[in-house]
This record gives sequence, structure tokens and C-alpha cells, in this order.
Amino acid sequence: MNSKENAFEHPDKVCDIVMKGGITSGVVYPLALVTLAKQYRFANIGGTSAGAMAASAAAAAEYGRFSETGGFARLEEVPNEIGPNLRRLFQPTPALRPLFDIFVAALEAKSKRQRITGAMRAAVTGYPNAVAIGAVPGIAAIVLMSSSGCGPLAAFLAGGVIGLVGVAVAILWRIYRALAIELPANDYGLCPGITQPGGEGEGFTDWLARLIEETAGRKENAPLTFGDLEKPDGRRHEIRLLMMTTSLMEMRPYTLPLDSDSGSGDGETYGFVFELGEWRKLFPAPVIDYLARVCRPFETTQGEKGEFFRFPDRDKLPVVVAARMSLSFPGLISAVPLWRRDFLYREKGDQQRLRRCLFSDGGLSSNFPIHFFDRLLPNHPTFAISLDVYDEKRSSGGPDDRVWLNKKAREGINRPVIAFEGLVPFFLRLVDSAKDWQDNLQSVLPGYRERIAHIGLKGEEGGLNIAMDATTIGRLADLGRQAGERLEEFNLDEHRWRRFLVAMARVEQTLDEVAQSYDGVKGAEPFRDFLARYPDLASEYKQTPQEIAEMLKRGEELAKLGKEWRNEPRIRDGKIPRPRTALRITPIP
Repeated sequence: MNSKENAFEHPDKVCDIVMKGGITSGVVYPLALVTLAKQYRFANIGGTSAGAMAASAAAAAEYGRFSETGGFARLEEVPNEIGPNLRRLFQPTPALRPLFDIFVAALEAKSKRQRITGAMRAAVTGYPNAVAIGAVPGIAAIVLMSSSGCGPLAAFLAGGVIGLVGVAVAILWRIYRALAIELPANDYGLCPGITQPGGEGEGFTDWLARLIEETAGRKENAPLTFGDLEKPDGRRHEIRLLMMTTSLMEMRPYTLPLDSDSGSGDGETYGFVFELGEWRKLFPAPVIDYLARVCRPFETTQGEKGEFFRFPDRDKLPVVVAARMSLSFPGLISAVPLWRRDFLYREKGDQQRLRRCLFSDGGLSSNFPIHFFDRLLPNHPTFAISLDVYDEKRSSGGPDDRVWLNKKAREGINRPVIAFEGLVPFFLRLVDSAKDWQDNLQSVLPGYRERIAHIGLKGEEGGLNIAMDATTIGRLADLGRQAGERLEEFNLDEHRWRRFLVAMARVEQTLDEVAQSYDGVKGAEPFRDFLARYPDLASEYKQTPQEIAEMLKRGEELAKLGKEWRNEPRIRDGKIPRPRTALRITPIP
């Protein structure tokens, strides 16, 4: 084992890590993880979108920390591996390649004029049949005008104008068909993820599947699963990995891996099944072969065509499948289809029919799931890495200082004011505000903000910039290394004391509200009286008399404690970190 691998053998601390989404921005994460791994063992790892890809690689590296060929030494090689190959990893289906080339041409342009001319050039070369058809009216006009005695120059000019208009209309019509028919047929993404005909090298899902296995240091004939991560083995501890995905048809997020909690009552993971033929277009052959071996076949009853299998439970769910379900950026990367029954229909036949659900990018629901692994009183830190907009005027260390921690952890911190201009940016900001507001507010709370390393990205870096060159990718990777070094400055004792203050103030407020409800508020019936008069407390959930008695006792004790905690001094009125927080019951996605 070489010295590079030995550097990761004996971390003396434990932490969690959560990573934000950002498509190609994920190249910042490998060196940040490598830097932290020299001091910290990762107990819990989470992310969404590109952050989910990084989280899967981090979990595999933690799993393979002591292997001879994998671990964080293998993860450290990723930036150099991606540098010259980033664009090749994104391979469109053949039918959508012209649309992809138009998209890339617009990305590579340095000015608005270059963007227009580059996109036009890509459209003309990508749709030659449309160009030929569109030119026919112009050629016909030249022939007709010339034969009718019109001068050759006038015929050529008039026919040229007609031809140009015809070509433009034909290309626009072809692009419309690609957007309206071919893109939806590819589940609303240009790139399925696996290697495509005409592609160079691996698609990003093939590459990620290989990276996970190599980083884990495994030689098994099966992909790394969540069950593998969660089973300690000798020196290796349990590793918990979580990711976000979004079900578009249900308009809700899910946390991966799914728990066995189905509304259908059949004990399966939310009742989801997958069709093997559809998934062959999205996942490498070894992953598909494994799923066909370990997943139970699902028998359809309503004539649905295909070979269906039940979605794997957490022990058998390949890490690469979850990562791909989280990384399905709309328009660029195809959504992942699952099927399930909808028992809210009235007729039994409708209830039994499988309904197709598309799982898209986890960032649509939570692009920065910093709430993962949260506790009122933490025993170790949960670090997070956020990808933000760089503004030199906000940088305290000059134009080269693009990584920072919030130093004013005890004070309320506002979100930055980021201006926009134009109709398209306006609508994009509406979407971002609607989907990210909870993550944004969570990230400025006391006990959260001081453990987030922020990396400022310029407009040409990360995001949808799949045409970044190796130099830019290397620069972003080094920013990730700097983020890991900044997090090494973190003071756990100060953090835990801050969290204790916030927790005590919030619990005090909550218990006071319990006590008020118990005694009655503004003339409403006291909750105590409701519990005394309700005819059958166990009617719906079948609790035993002993369970009911214990719940009533604890309710009384909570109300009593809330009254006692009203005495001065009240914690929430003192010098505690701001802004204020809320404690609420919310569903776990």
C-alpha cells in the first residue's frame, strides 16, 4: 500500500457531509472529500443531483478506505479523469444529437452573436434533410422565374430569399418536432446516460458505475448496494447514504433508498415496479443483469406490455441506480421511469392498472438537503458544501478568494441580493425561488450556516457548462480542495453550544404552546377536556388501555413542564442565536 493510501487509514474524527446539486459543478467535490477524509471518517453522506453522484463516490471511497486499489486515493484521480472527457460523458440519443449540438454550440459561444451563429450552423449541419426540403421552393422559384423571361439576377435574388425563408421554416419545424415528439419519447432528456451509438468512450452512467466499483475496491460480480454500505465489516463502519429524487407525476420528493412503506398495503417499497426494457436504455448491462437476478417479477393484470420487476429494497438497491434517479436534469438528462398502481380510483380495474411515473432531478425538490442527518443535539458535525454565484465585490480576500465560511455564526445573516434582467431570467428566478426557498432559509439558520463551505462559481463554470475545458475543471477541483481545508477550521465545541442554545429556546417555546393548548386558548375547548370526553380513544388505531393511559400521563407531564418553563428567565428571550426557528411535524420524503 503506497503512502497516498496510508494518508487515509487513521482518521481521528467523525463527520457527515451533504453536497449541493449543480450538474457539472460536481467536479468541485472529489478533492474536498479527499482533503476531509484525511482527518474525518464519513458516517453519513448525502446529496442531490450532481451532489448525489459525488455522495455515491464518497460512500464507495469510505467503503473502500482500506482497500489496496480503491478508497480516497482512487477518488483523488477523478478531476484529472474528467478534465479531458467531460463533454464525451454526455452522449445524446442519435435522434436528438442535432438538438444536443445546437445546445452545445450555444454554450461554447463567447458572445450573443456567436451564440446565434453557432446554433444556426449546428442546426443546418444537424438537419440536412430539412435544409434540402426547405430549399426546394427557392430552387423552384428560380426555375419558374427564369423560364418566364425574368432576368437571371432577379430570379436568383427572389429565389434565394424564398429559399432562405423555406430553410428557416423547415429547420424550425424540425426543431419543434424534436422538442415536441422526440424529447418526450426520450423521457424529456437529450442524454439517457449510457453509451450511445456514435459516442466516444463511456456515457456518464457507465463511467459512474465503474467509478463506484473501483473506488469501493470491489471485485464482486454485483454492483455496490446500500445494503453493502450499511453492514460493518472488520475495520469498516456502517455508512449511511441518502439522496433526493422527484416524482413528477405525483409532484413530490422521495428520499433514496425508499423505505418499505406502501400505500397499497402490500409491504413493498411504495409499490413501485420497473420495466426491464426501459431500464436497459438507462443503466449498464451488469446492473440490469443483477436487478433481473435479485428483484421479484411483477405479474400485471390489465394487459400491460413489458417485463416488470418490483423495485429493489434498500439492501439490494445499487448505489448507481439511486444516483442516476437523483441526477435527471430536465431537458439534458432523461428521467427514470417507474410504475405503480393508483388505488384512489373508484373502479377495481383502474386501481390495478400500472401508472407510469417519471423520476426527475432531486434538485427540483431539494437542491441542498442540509436537513439530512440533523439532530437537535449533534454529536459530530454535518458539513455541507454549497455552490454559489461568485461576486468579487463580496469577497473579503480579493479576486482569488472564492471559498468561504460564514464567520459571523452568532449573528443573523441575510441572503445575498442577486439581480437579474430579462424575461427568461425572470421566469428562471421564479422557478428557483419556488423550489429552493426552504433550502436557502435552512442554510442561514444558526447551527447550520457555520458548517457550510461556500464555493463561488463564475458564469462559465459548472452548471450546464458541459463544454468546460480541462483547465477550468482543474481550477474548480482545486476550489473543492480549498473548501475541504476551510472546513478543517470548524470548531465543533462552539457549534454544539450554539445548537444547544437554539434547541433549548425552541423546546421551551414548543412546550409553552403545548401548555396553552392543554388549558385552552381564546375560549376554545381545552385539549385536556377533549381527551377526557372523547368516547373511544382507541377507536381507529387500536391502542391498548395501558398505551392510552401512558400517553395521557405524558401529555399531562408535558403541559406541566411547559408551565414551569414559563418562569424567568425565559431562554428564548435571552441572547441566543438568530433568526428564530420553528419546530414542526413534517413528512419525511
